[in-house]
Amino acid sequence: MPCRGVRGATTVDDNSAEAILRETRRMLALLIHLNDIRPADVTSVIFSTTRDLTAEYPALAARQLGWLDAALMCGHEMDVPGGLARCVRVLINWNTDKELHDIQPVYLRGARNLRPDKAALPPVDNEDLDGWIQQQVDHWRDQRSAKKETRMKIVAFQGEHGAFSEQAARQHFGADVITLPCTAFEGIFAAIDAGEADFGVLPVENSLAGSINRAYDLLLEHDLRVWGEILVRVRHNLLAPAGTTLEQVHTVRSHPQALAQCERWLSQRGLKAVTWYDTAGSAKELAANPEPGVAAIASSLAAETYGLEVLASGIEDLAWNYTRFFVIGRGDPPITAKAKSSLVFSVTHEPGSLVACLNEFSSRGINLTKIESRPRRNRPWHYVFYLDFDGHWQDPACQQALVSLLARAAFVKLLGSYPAAEMPAANGEVGQSELLQI
Repeated sequence: MPCRGVRGATTVDDNSAEAILRETRRMLALLIHLNDIRPADVTSVIFSTTRDLTAEYPALAARQLGWLDAALMCGHEMDVPGGLARCVRVLINWNTDKELHDIQPVYLRGARNLRPDKAALPPVDNEDLDGWIQQQVDHWRDQRSAKKETRMKIVAFQGEHGAFSEQAARQHFGADVITLPCTAFEGIFAAIDAGEADFGVLPVENSLAGSINRAYDLLLEHDLRVWGEILVRVRHNLLAPAGTTLEQVHTVRSHPQALAQCERWLSQRGLKAVTWYDTAGSAKELAANPEPGVAAIASSLAAETYGLEVLASGIEDLAWNYTRFFVIGRGDPPITAKAKSSLVFSVTHEPGSLVACLNEFSSRGINLTKIESRPRRNRPWHYVFYLDFDGHWQDPACQQALVSLLARAAFVKLLGSYPAAEMPAANGEVGQSELLQI
């Protein structure tokens, strides 16, 4: 059976995961539909994007449509004066008996101008196309179940590629994990709910700055479970374009929290701090538009991702600075010997109601590792309590405590029982890699 190729192109509204994934899936679904392409017959897929788009997103769309074994390649095109903006192109090679004249390319949206002679497509109703996309997603989910133990996981995180949380995801799941960047914490939950990601890495607490309230609010609002935790030591690096020396740097960009955590180091050198929306984002922008004397504070992964040099590492002011992440997903993880559990509950406005709930744990010798109150968003001056305790909810003592808590509390929601993380060493010689998401 010969190997044939078919091309496609489309444009997107903006450089966001949602926009690129949506339009790429639509383009691929039309190519599949019009050319009767089966995932098993695909040998390679080559994506290219204009430089104003993130090149990795189209390949993720292909994985979501079931192309788990095909070789996927992606990269940026060279800039062309007057060229089409925000464009995604694809070349699909697959084994087929189709004659060349029967192969149908697809050019959508603004990309129709690239090949006016190929812009006319057979009429396809939007509902029919949505059905084809869903059919491909169903194929993907079937294959995901069949290859559950061997296929690469897709893990969503907040931030740009090269963020500390992406590095944390690689540490926890392995170097081969596929990561899905999201612009906000809400995007992590949406990606898992939609089946676009298997898990999410969500920062929930910093040992110096305290809890990340939005993360806890989302855990209450959604029905995803906690599958694990990652404790990571905060480490920051000063990054700059190749050829820059530390003496030449006068301005440093990064997320406000990263700048605050390196304030002493920066002030000792008389460096001007400029806030940026994201640590990895500051590195990405600096690599794309280098400026003399400007550097960024970000992860070593960001340096690798965007081709920047590390001028100084470990520039944070306090060594005992850790961030805790939750690994979230659907269902429940396997039971482990050393487990920790997290839940949220509220109490009635009665004297002793809170202490009575907590006594259900202390009376059974269950150690509480965290308790924190948050306002109830739908009831002013009422509060919910987030609580962590040692043990699995299926342990006999924990089961008894939870049953009694259900009888005393106004409501209880178990966020999950999961393997407890080991505390990493301050010098990084023991424990997990020194990672951070901010």
